[in-house]
Amino acid sequence: MKIHNTYLFGKVSDKTVWTPAELEKIGLQAQAAREMMRRASREYITDTLAKAGKLFAPGTKYRKAALAHLKEHITFSEPVIDKSLDVIPELLDKHAMVKRMNMELFLPYALEATVERRGYSGLLRAMPKGVVLHVGAGNVFLGILDSLVIGFLTKNVNIVKLSSSGSNFINIFMDALKEVDEKGILSKSAAVICWKGGSQGLEEAALKNVNAVFVWGGYDAVQSYRKIAPIDVRVEGFGPKTSVGVVFDSCVVNEGMDAVAQRAATDASLWDQAACSSLHTLYFIAPAKKHKALAADFLKCAKKHFAQLAKDLPPGKLSADEQVEITKARQLARVDAALGAASYESSAPETDWTVIYEHDPVYRVSPLNRVLYVKTVESLEEVRDRLLPMRGYIQTVGVGGSIERKKVMEVLGPAGIARIVRLGRMLEESNGSPHDGIFPMMSLVNWLPIEEKPSQLDRLSEMVEHARSRSVFYGRHFKGVPRIASYADFAKVPFLEKRHVLDNTPPDSSDLLTSKMRRGIYFASGGSTGQPKYIFYDQHEYDHTCLMLAFTMEAAGLNENDTIANLFIAGNLWSSWLSVEKALAYTKAISVPVGSNLPLENIVGYLEDFKVTGVVGLPSFLMKLAEYVKANPSRQKLRLTKIFYGGEYVGSEMVKFFDSVFPGVLVRSAAYATADAGVVGFQCPVCVKAQHHLFSSSQFIEFVDQETMQPVDDGKVGELVVTCLSKKSMPIIRYRVGDLGRWIMKPCACGRKEPLFEILGRCDDRIHVGGAHLFVNDIQNAVGRVPDLSFNFQVVIAKKGPRDTLAIRVEVKDPAALARAGELSDLLWRELEKNCEDLSESVRMRWLERPEIEPLKPGTIERVQRTGKIRNVIDKRIKA
Repeated sequence: MKIHNTYLFGKVSDKTVWTPAELEKIGLQAQAAREMMRRASREYITDTLAKAGKLFAPGTKYRKAALAHLKEHITFSEPVIDKSLDVIPELLDKHAMVKRMNMELFLPYALEATVERRGYSGLLRAMPKGVVLHVGAGNVFLGILDSLVIGFLTKNVNIVKLSSSGSNFINIFMDALKEVDEKGILSKSAAVICWKGGSQGLEEAALKNVNAVFVWGGYDAVQSYRKIAPIDVRVEGFGPKTSVGVVFDSCVVNEGMDAVAQRAATDASLWDQAACSSLHTLYFIAPAKKHKALAADFLKCAKKHFAQLAKDLPPGKLSADEQVEITKARQLARVDAALGAASYESSAPETDWTVIYEHDPVYRVSPLNRVLYVKTVESLEEVRDRLLPMRGYIQTVGVGGSIERKKVMEVLGPAGIARIVRLGRMLEESNGSPHDGIFPMMSLVNWLPIEEKPSQLDRLSEMVEHARSRSVFYGRHFKGVPRIASYADFAKVPFLEKRHVLDNTPPDSSDLLTSKMRRGIYFASGGSTGQPKYIFYDQHEYDHTCLMLAFTMEAAGLNENDTIANLFIAGNLWSSWLSVEKALAYTKAISVPVGSNLPLENIVGYLEDFKVTGVVGLPSFLMKLAEYVKANPSRQKLRLTKIFYGGEYVGSEMVKFFDSVFPGVLVRSAAYATADAGVVGFQCPVCVKAQHHLFSSSQFIEFVDQETMQPVDDGKVGELVVTCLSKKSMPIIRYRVGDLGRWIMKPCACGRKEPLFEILGRCDDRIHVGGAHLFVNDIQNAVGRVPDLSFNFQVVIAKKGPRDTLAIRVEVKDPAALARAGELSDLLWRELEKNCEDLSESVRMRWLERPEIEPLKPGTIERVQRTGKIRNVIDKRIKA
């Protein structure tokens, strides 16, 4: 493989002499590529980089070429180079890169679009700096690669300036990247050039058209660029640094000196101490009487481990000057030893390694190439005092001892240290950690705020465009819909029906989704025999939903004095139990995750044992609980003060019954929510019946006429239509939830500004009654299995005291069949029992009485005058 020294936006050449005009032109070319790079998706960037990383796995042509090239151009030995190349696939692992972005940028999605930040009244967008100049040092190739990678991850165009005396590894990497860059975005957004350093004219030309600079190298190089950089160009310097080790006496006692020596040898040997995090001086902290013995023991153990590392990972080639520095260090140690002020071990006459113990505790910068200094002191504060003159140059502190690391942070922090790790891991940087005290990616973006919250209209317009551009379903569904510029425009957007969700969601389709599913959760939303809808939330959306749910319960009265039991039903892909449990973890209350799958006696026992003050669950089950307590006076130890409900309606009769069992109990909605759209509304202490405040920052609701599907006047009853403003992975836009409701046209006495609305019952084909969840289609299928019954039927849901009731009115095909009305009722009930599991189970558990089934002569059920249709569901539980 031919290796070039120059790479210019996809083209290779060999060039070492440059003019200022040529470098200015390269900068202009880079500026021209900014928009292309900025528009690249994070998914494409990480996928492409990960593919390039795999090309450097052992045995590949790029790995072989890199190894052969680096052996000739840098001083490390072949085993060390080979070990270094192992890092590349790890560095470019997609999961690792995404995690790094999450850790360093905090709001990584801000690179894709404007985002909200919790607690901030506005929006934020992370914009790439534009063009980044990366200046590399001669013997470093992983550092400059890492710099280039984060430049790509932050969507910048990158210019890499290599040392004329270093390797061309980055050119090999760019060849590999170009090979896998299917769209040619990254490969056309980078340049790699080299020239001999020290030319201010060339450096000024290189800086003229860049927006940020990362310099990896010595003090002089960093200062040179800082002095001449334009005022609006930020220069970050990385290096030169030195690193220190601290071993507490307790570590030696607990882990043994051999283990300590092995770790110290590792940190002082890898990469021949060329890394900023390599160990130079190791301090032992112990009483003075132990110093001599500790030093002798360490030298004895270190000799073995340094020798083994020299065999496994041989030192690199040394220059004459480097050999002189090692010889000088050994000669000084020999003199000090003769004076009783030092002792040492080495590989003499070879220069492989040297370990020098000095009585003088002053910090020593190593001449590198595996020369380690060892010191003994009595306190950590003494180490701090020795490091203070090196403030700004100490990078890593390797600590022998675990519980002492926090103390090291507090005591040595004023000395300007940048990192604390376990001894033995000084050269293993944890993904997402700051580097030299900063998160480098943060220096490669500009944060742009919009200093006010977007209006609901802004959010609606953005959501429609997001869904239309990224979802196959919405691309079809919104075809011809103009850009939303007013609420009147939005009122013309087609409704989302349940059949749309059924037909376009997993497992059969992913057309409703806007991106590939990852880091999220599925829930089912549907009836017992009707095909369920599967709803997907990404992790961010689900966290947000649970936080909203936590807010609703606290707004309704849950507080730090409460112990609350979650009595929803767990499993079966239902969202209620899991979501409530996660939400309770965000509240101030203590949670007792009981569920409702146990016998009532056991459940009440748990509530008594943990002195539960509140419960949350389905009203039908909460009724059974209250009835059980009332019927068993011996269980009167249970003293509930708060009942939170969800999933069904609670009328005044049910509230009265709860109060008769638990005098003075507060009965509140846990939230008005749907599995599809999330949490829509919350109750405050002033809300009555089914009144709720709207989460207007996350939800937009409308009320429409059931016949015309046009908006009703404010305060009039209509079918509720919801648009979730915060759910982008599977957008829910103008979704017909199936509830009737209306706006409350007056401010709430609680003083909150969120508008009030009221839920007045079900209006669609999905029925929630007595703990059962079923579709009208379930009943229709059962009716169809009784030959004498027609498909003209009506379901009536009502209240009998505090309990739900269900009645089914169904017309016969022939009036003569009414003579067998009782038999037909029994036949239909048997079919419902067989095919509606939820209904059958609710009746079996006595949450609901057996439905009253009334066969009627043809034409008895009232039809809608305009259409002649029957209203299949009449919900009388809540009246306007």
